[in-house]
Amino acid sequence: MRNHKALRYQMSPLNSVWALGSVAAQPLHRGAGVLQPLGRDAQLGPSHAAGRKPPLLVLVLGETGRSGNFGLNGYDRDTTPALARLDVASLRNVWSCGTSTAASVPCMFSHLGREAYGAREHDAENLLDVLQHAGLAVLWIDNQSGCKGVCERVPHVSTSAGTDPMLCPDGSCQDMVMLQGLEQRIAALPAERRARGVVVVMHQMGSHGPAYSKRSPPQAKRFLPECTSAQLQDCSPQALVNAYDNSIAYTDQFLAATVGWLQRQTEASTAMVYLADHGESLGENNLYLHGLPYAVAPDVQKRVPWITWLSADWQRRSGVHTACLRQQADVRRSHDDWFHSVLGLLDVHTSVYRPEHDIYAACAPG
Repeated sequence: MRNHKALRYQMSPLNSVWALGSVAAQPLHRGAGVLQPLGRDAQLGPSHAAGRKPPLLVLVLGETGRSGNFGLNGYDRDTTPALARLDVASLRNVWSCGTSTAASVPCMFSHLGREAYGAREHDAENLLDVLQHAGLAVLWIDNQSGCKGVCERVPHVSTSAGTDPMLCPDGSCQDMVMLQGLEQRIAALPAERRARGVVVVMHQMGSHGPAYSKRSPPQAKRFLPECTSAQLQDCSPQALVNAYDNSIAYTDQFLAATVGWLQRQTEASTAMVYLADHGESLGENNLYLHGLPYAVAPDVQKRVPWITWLSADWQRRSGVHTACLRQQADVRRSHDDWFHSVLGLLDVHTSVYRPEHDIYAACAPG
């Protein structure tokens, strides 16, 4: 069904009736597009005092990341050697808001949480809007199929159609392309906002299937032989896992390169947070890819990695230390915590912030 979408509609003689009803109902859906304001009271907290370096936070929105296939999380393959050499904290008991990008991304950037988001009557502004209300500069860089409406009101750019012969060899680009020209993209943001702080969201191609073998360049492939077919059931189980694990190993390289770039930004206080949008099935119980209804989807489609790197300066200014975060590795968390954790990490104060959903609050000074 994923590879031949037309079959979904050809199999049912009532598809035309359903489609007509769906289109007719759209104006009534979610309050006919009414967008509710959110966090208009947002202000920067005391860590932003004059004389301190402005924060520079990179949020990496991962694609199709299975928590269990990250070496940092106890996987028996070392798929994350570069991150293991860095001072990072990895949470391995985190659960997604949905089982697809279209479901998870708008939900995780919402303040509502999974259950309330699904039952909402109106759409509201999201995390990026609140960060802008606080006066921060925000930039979304997309190497995927778009931001699903999340970035509509902030500066955004797509890198997925790049022409670099090394990073974009087959019509799509490897994630390293998002680091190209990043300083110039940030410099183009409003100066008064940059002076307060910058938040960059990088939306990965990551481990997007079914063509896992295309998600890592030849020189990064560590596990062979790998499946090179989009017909996943035609591959041996080991070759399929090899192709997927190579994509995770490339994500490891990309995240480490992002940290390296941040370490060179000496005029800012820097940090990086990675969180995947959903997981993936790799043939377990004859299931492949993702997108099953949440209630019946297997855990591998819903359990995702959450990785944090904080510079020494960021740890001093926030009081949040990596060693403390590591002690929370097995605490159950979810996408419901993303909105509030980013606000807390950036010291943004607003009435919509909920400290019980801030994973960093337990490690911050009282």
